[in-house]
Amino acid sequence: MSTEPSGLKDIGKSRWLWLGYGAEFLTVFFAIAVLAGRVYAQSYWKVFGLSPELVDTTFINYAIMSPNTAVASILMAASTVVLIAFLQLPDLVDDNPKFAYYIGFPTMLIGLFFVGVILNIDTSSWTSGTAGLVFGLGYLGFIGGLLIWTQAGVKLESGERSKWEIAVFRWLSNIPRILALIFLIVLFTATSIWAIVDTAQKFGSNEAKFMYDARPIVILQLDSPKGFEDLALFSDPSGAALMKVRIITEAGGFLYISPGVERITGQLNIRAVPVSRVQAIQYGVDITPIGD
Repeated sequence: MSTEPSGLKDIGKSRWLWLGYGAEFLTVFFAIAVLAGRVYAQSYWKVFGLSPELVDTTFINYAIMSPNTAVASILMAASTVVLIAFLQLPDLVDDNPKFAYYIGFPTMLIGLFFVGVILNIDTSSWTSGTAGLVFGLGYLGFIGGLLIWTQAGVKLESGERSKWEIAVFRWLSNIPRILALIFLIVLFTATSIWAIVDTAQKFGSNEAKFMYDARPIVILQLDSPKGFEDLALFSDPSGAALMKVRIITEAGGFLYISPGVERITGQLNIRAVPVSRVQAIQYGVDITPIGD
């Protein structure tokens, strides 16, 4: 017979439960963050017609490639832990199901609203990480609200629900628990993958546009105008070939630059210049004295 006090057993069980939640959170976060980072990188470089392989990125770095995808992944992983907790602890709303019911439904709708907003507006001018935070909180609110509303609705008396709600929850009550859990997990997984892929694509293209607009226009000095006769070149008193561009990136011995948007096609013009042909880069920086 075990002589261990029941209180200590409960503490030990609770500790292992929380450690399990922590392990699940880290696993899901890493998986979502790497997937989101990869999709983000593809969308980001696609804006410039370049491949993400152009810039050497290790597998682990995809998880922290963008503050927006990283923050969104953290909150989506938290949503997964919330789902697991509700599946393991089906009596979370037993104390006051009516209160939980009326809190869960608007929380679900508000969360869904913010997820929809982020997926349908241009967030390129937002502070880095803000769009990911809004999306992640919205997604967490949607999943949490849906679970609370569903669990509380099943426990409410019929007189506390509308006719359509009575029909819905009667149908849910008749479904075998194992089938309901499988359906919920499949639906949650599919929704999560769709949401993070679509959102990462939006984040990638938006942040690429923001980066391009924020890059200063520099004066690139070439060894000769050969090969760039179609661009707006000009010369200084020494006769050097100069052009005004924005620098996108440097990789593989080439400097990827953009002279701007073509007037006829409206497309962003990207050129690859061998680094060996670049004689100098001139740019100016606005300086604000420290303390002003």
